[in-house]
Amino acid sequence: MEVEFPEFDVCVSNIPYAISSPLAAKLLFGGYRFRTATLVVQREFARRLVGAPGHGERNHLATNARLVADVTLLMDVSKAEFVPVPGVDSSLVEIRMKEDRPAEVQPGIGLDEWLEFTRVCFGQHQLQRRRQNKKRRKEEKTLGTIFKREEMAMELFRLSRRAEERDGNGAGTSGLDAPHHGDDDVGDGKEVEDGCFSKEEVVAFKERIAGALQSARLNNERPSRLSNDDLLRLLQLFIKRGVRFH
Repeated sequence: MEVEFPEFDVCVSNIPYAISSPLAAKLLFGGYRFRTATLVVQREFARRLVGAPGHGERNHLATNARLVADVTLLMDVSKAEFVPVPGVDSSLVEIRMKEDRPAEVQPGIGLDEWLEFTRVCFGQHQLQRRRQNKKRRKEEKTLGTIFKREEMAMELFRLSRRAEERDGNGAGTSGLDAPHHGDDDVGDGKEVEDGCFSKEEVVAFKERIAGALQSARLNNERPSRLSNDDLLRLLQLFIKRGVRFH
């Protein structure tokens, strides 16, 4: 997975099932310019990859694949067709790349911002993956549960600060105070772990997160049941309130 692929036009492969997800993501979002990739993958993975909006098996990869490619389930392959016989059934899928990779999912919302946002929604952020590794059973959380976690709120606070600095603090929509430096006052000495912003700022930021979820009426919804339009509407509300993901 760490090796860069040479230039290619067509790929046909029976890939190791254990790396299906990262390999598909690398093909889709690694900047490679190819026409098609036809892959033999585990049947359950194929179902998730081609899952339509509202389908319970739809995941982060399927949500984003449609932005850059058309993914088609070509056929199922019984495990009896292999020697030796594996323990799972397989499917043949085709990834056909679109001619142009969009820089934005819509005006004002970059593709990278969308990718990171959906990564959080579908539990693929590094903070969430560490938590999942400690649990054997993975259950899809509601959006309200995902975004109310303390560590996630703090991570988004830091990302939003960096985005505001990167964008020159000129947007005027975030409402975040300017970052504190040196010995500047940080609000009656009440500081969170990093020591660079006050608890009051963090509380206000969490209220912005809650406000976006409430306005979208998606608090109790699970990401796999939502369309890209639903998720995009939520991201717009987050950005409007200064909550950034990239």
